[in-house]
Amino acid sequence: MKVKDRAEDFLVEEVLHLDIKKRGQYAYFLLEKKCWNTIKAVNEISKILKISAKRFAFAGQKDRLGITKQYVSAFQVSERDLERIRLKDITIKFVGYGDKPINLGDLEGNKFKLRIKELKRPLRQINCIVNYYDDQRFGGYRPNMHLAGKEALLGNYEKAIRILLLYPFPGETPDYKEARKYMEDSWGNWDIRLLPNSLVLEKNIIGYLMNNKNDYKGALKSLPRQLFMMLTHAYQSYIFNESLARYLRKHNKNYREVKYTVGTFVFVDDYFKKDWPIVGYESNLDGEMKEIIEKIMKEENIWYDTFKCEIPALASKGLKRRAMVKVKEFKLGKFDKTKGEQEVKFFLSKGSYATIVMKSLE
Repeated sequence: MKVKDRAEDFLVEEVLHLDIKKRGQYAYFLLEKKCWNTIKAVNEISKILKISAKRFAFAGQKDRLGITKQYVSAFQVSERDLERIRLKDITIKFVGYGDKPINLGDLEGNKFKLRIKELKRPLRQINCIVNYYDDQRFGGYRPNMHLAGKEALLGNYEKAIRILLLYPFPGETPDYKEARKYMEDSWGNWDIRLLPNSLVLEKNIIGYLMNNKNDYKGALKSLPRQLFMMLTHAYQSYIFNESLARYLRKHNKNYREVKYTVGTFVFVDDYFKKDWPIVGYESNLDGEMKEIIEKIMKEENIWYDTFKCEIPALASKGLKRRAMVKVKEFKLGKFDKTKGEQEVKFFLSKGSYATIVMKSLE
């Protein structure tokens, strides 16, 4: 099974509720992009308009690989301003004005249209998935955000920075691998000019440390806010995935295992309604759920109070997430036996991953 072979094979469109008005402090527009991630696209738009990227807001980040349509709000930006934006593989359609920025609460979910390739047999019909977090949550081609998050929560700030900067992954290009080795060999005595320009995050961290020697805590706090918050979220997501997989493995005779970047998913077909903890310092667990999660925390050498981080923005009380979710409007196209291809369409509520749908079909 192959997904995202071409951008045209992975189409995503947000379903969002907006209160549109003729006038307002915020301009709303539909951002259609091909092979751009949301943050980079918004940063480029802000440069053209010569305003801060902080004046833009959206309901959720979208992957670089694919063609995506999502809604964005821009504070004190006019329709005329938006009309003068010209960027390759980006289309902007003005929607109207409103009185508040777009946020996650406005999002109902996403519609997906995917073309799956290299199939040996037709895809099967499904109506639900286990609500795991997928590879994107952990850093994509560098799946180490959860590891950096754990060290940040434990107060090991230099170790967290080292995880973010060093230790190349197999999928990285030779110049990236060379740059990471250079950063390790020259730790504390870097020349930022020797790093590839495309390593934007790494260069920003190194630049901060060159001006603020050994302030690793400050270097973490200098990260873009959404990325900074992901440190805790990624580690919580790892514990969520692992604990839920153990529960399903224990309670189901017929299950399927699928490897992913930081572990193994356990998939089952029968829907059940249950909330599963995203552990934090105020989590109040009981029964088998408590037993499984506390066993993992002991293995990880952490405890509930680990999430009471001295950096307030990284602290987390904990919350809950549906263990399984319905896959709505699921439709399969005709299986092309010659090419081994098939189209699939579906709707997922916000926070759930289309790539999990695909992995559950394996």
